[in-house]
Amino acid sequence: MHFGARAHSLRDVVFLAEADFDFAEIDWKEPDVARTAIAELSQLREKYGIAYLAHGPNEGNPFDLSEIVELLEPRVRELLRLAPELGITLYTQHLWLDPRFVSREVIAGKLDLLDRWLEVATRVGVTLCIENLSEWDEHFRAAFDRLPELCMTLDVGHAEILSQTNASFGLIATWSDRIRHVHLHDNRGGSRVQDDLHLPVGDGSIDIAEILRALCSKGYEGGLSFEFGLDHVTSCREVVRTMLNSPLSRETRG
Repeated sequence: MHFGARAHSLRDVVFLAEADFDFAEIDWKEPDVARTAIAELSQLREKYGIAYLAHGPNEGNPFDLSEIVELLEPRVRELLRLAPELGITLYTQHLWLDPRFVSREVIAGKLDLLDRWLEVATRVGVTLCIENLSEWDEHFRAAFDRLPELCMTLDVGHAEILSQTNASFGLIATWSDRIRHVHLHDNRGGSRVQDDLHLPVGDGSIDIAEILRALCSKGYEGGLSFEFGLDHVTSCREVVRTMLNSPLSRETRG
């Protein structure tokens, strides 16, 4: 598997590159900011050989479809168009689809948005991934049934919130063929946004080793992106490598 982490600045990219990470998952949230950063990010890619993945903007008010269409849709379309200038081939986007909280009408409108974004992503050669928030596996069925090219970024920490059992297991069992990227961070469960603590691996209660074994059993060989402070990413990379090299994980890979 490939290791990387979220990078919120050029300094973060340099840190990850010098620590021999494979990629930096950069903030890709405002087209004007992205354009101004392309030259310097390109220089760092040429100097270090590090790859880039993109993390798109938050959706704002997840219940106001007209606001999302007006403010988010044009930004995402332009960010997808800009992605190839940095060799970005995978773009992750938040878009809450949990029917326990979001109305059927708003979800239907969001699926229309995803459909339009996929047209752009396909045209420019970018894999568009939706990131799970509080959703369970069945909550994505309408999206994945309708949109065969839509993929998923599995967020292990988000999957612990509002779920008695970490939702990663169901998402892996049902949608392993859609999972193209994974976010790793820890927490202690809960039901509020504030419970999404983004702790280093092992500082919470999530059974990350077992989730990794489930991924291995499905043949996952993509990226693992740490989503917490960079002062912990190097040590956590070794922790995760140990998990992946355990006898049980090796057996699940055959």
